[in-house]
Amino acid sequence: MQRLEEDDWVANVGKQLPVSPLSILGFVLAATIGVRIAGETLSTRTILESIFPLVIATAVILADRFLVAQDVSARDRLTVFAYSLGGFLAAFIVAALHLYIAYLDGLGSRSPLFLLLMSGTMGVGAGTVAGIYDIKQRAATREARRQSERLEEFASVVSHDLRNPLSVARGRLDAAFQTGNADHLKEVDAALTRMDELIEESLSVARSGTQVEETYEVPLEELAGDAWSSTATDEATYEVVDHRTLQVDPLRAKQLFENLFRNSIEHGREDVTIRVGVCSGGFFVEDDGPGIPEDERDKILEQGYSTAEDGSGLGLAIVRAIADAHGWSVAVTESENGGARFEFTR
Repeated sequence: MQRLEEDDWVANVGKQLPVSPLSILGFVLAATIGVRIAGETLSTRTILESIFPLVIATAVILADRFLVAQDVSARDRLTVFAYSLGGFLAAFIVAALHLYIAYLDGLGSRSPLFLLLMSGTMGVGAGTVAGIYDIKQRAATREARRQSERLEEFASVVSHDLRNPLSVARGRLDAAFQTGNADHLKEVDAALTRMDELIEESLSVARSGTQVEETYEVPLEELAGDAWSSTATDEATYEVVDHRTLQVDPLRAKQLFENLFRNSIEHGREDVTIRVGVCSGGFFVEDDGPGIPEDERDKILEQGYSTAEDGSGLGLAIVRAIADAHGWSVAVTESENGGARFEFTR
């Protein structure tokens, strides 16, 4: 979704607005109704006419604030606003036609403009509910599509990438039977281990496409430290240069850092230094290794792409999948020391 919004002018306009238009609409309606209540003699009739539309207008503002707090995209929030505005206009027009027919029959209203406003306010409430339902359905559709793509990628790995180690295992096993040399069995064991790794990594890519449901605030240094302690680091070192908390699924976030650390160690020097810190809108992981050529930076997050001869191309695909699940966009750049730098931002 983040990558889609980069070239989406509607989303870009929504991000530049200082205040959400749905909140403005709800506030104007609530203020107008409130002024009307204050300007009239408080009576049962005034309360009955005004209280329900006032509650609806207030609820619309709260609903918009909830969408903002949930990091719903600017495009989706504008979609809800469009539904609300459409509901306002539809209810306003219907009420206007009804009042006009009543006027022709000699049954004019004492305050027709306010009745139109109240009708429009209820239309805004109905439109907001419809808009929220619509964006939830779109999000579910997008997630189902992403999950389908992940499963297709998994099937591709199972049908293609596993063939090579499977062929090696079969050949070595035949050689062991023919020669009686047990050394061939070591190669069989290595091939089976490689197949197991491929299956686990592919499953991780497929599973990580789902939306994150349970998230917690976890310090950045804690996530990085846990991942480092479970990674074979050899002579490599790491440091956390800034401090902040992240709203994450701890297990998946740990796996993201593990794969980034492993990528730096496998493609860098034995004594590579890895830095973790805070950048604008998120965090980064960088190293002082050989870096990533500029023409390859758009490819390395794709499943199956690897510069290593025996690489599966799944490690950074897992990173991308976990980032997508958290709503982060990933940028691959160059660190200050010429190494690889991965930035994760909302």
